[in-house]
Amino acid sequence: MINLYQALKSFPPFSRQLTCKDLLFTNYDCPQTASKEQFYIECNFISYVISGKRVFHKNGVSWNLEEGVCAFVKKGAHISEREKEDGWCVMVFFMPDNFLRQLVNENRTSLPMANLPEADLDHVTPLDVNEICRSFFISMIAYFTQSPPAPENLLELKFKELVLSLLTNKKNIHFLSYLNNLSHDDSPSMEDVMQTNFAYNLSLAEYARLTCKSIPTFQRDFKKIFNETPAKWVMKKRLNKAAELLKNTSMSISDIGFECGFENQTHFSRVFKEKKGGSPMQFRKDTQTFPHLLNDSNAYSI
Repeated sequence: MINLYQALKSFPPFSRQLTCKDLLFTNYDCPQTASKEQFYIECNFISYVISGKRVFHKNGVSWNLEEGVCAFVKKGAHISEREKEDGWCVMVFFMPDNFLRQLVNENRTSLPMANLPEADLDHVTPLDVNEICRSFFISMIAYFTQSPPAPENLLELKFKELVLSLLTNKKNIHFLSYLNNLSHDDSPSMEDVMQTNFAYNLSLAEYARLTCKSIPTFQRDFKKIFNETPAKWVMKKRLNKAAELLKNTSMSISDIGFECGFENQTHFSRVFKEKKGGSPMQFRKDTQTFPHLLNDSNAYSI
């Protein structure tokens, strides 16, 4: 699993970048070589695609990020698919929750808060880009070559300018509603975080970071909510999802293992056989040959 934020921040040669406190602004050509990669992002980001294309996948939903597309991407994990040999040049603004909360609260009276819709966004939400926003993205390219670099307070103002220009666009009202909800909630829902990210090969520390908790607090709160340990719960969810894909799709065994967060096909096959009583291939064959097994609660149970 690639931690995109840390990879870019720790290895500046991968990208042209500017930092200000916990804010990170990058412009890079994606080095992805595999057709599909899992990425973990520990903070939200806004991306603007300069050229090329990637397809993001999460929980059965896909989004095309291609030239001219601007999108808000929630923190968490997703699969990035590289469809062609073409590169993907993108401008990305990483922003932690606290920055977004403070920005909304400081500007609440000047934002169109009346009659906001339900605060619900997909993992990736395309944003409308008007001429003001488009001009903003073009102007930011010069900041990477400026010498000496722009002062931090100016960069922070540019981040605020970007978000506010998007929020005042009435076509992005769902984005405003989401950030308004975020500004009132200091801690993300553990149920939402786990249900949307269990199928990715994340560590305990990464799950805890997504819920804004320390590892001991995360483990304690998790046990109260789910009545079992994170490791056991995650493994059950991954195996059950794998079983559904084996029964209902023609995906290859290796692709199913990848989609369900297992390290590799060997690991997937070993754990599946250990917990389900048969190999993934045998499970698929049996459930196709004996459909009644689909409704047998004792068959292949963990």
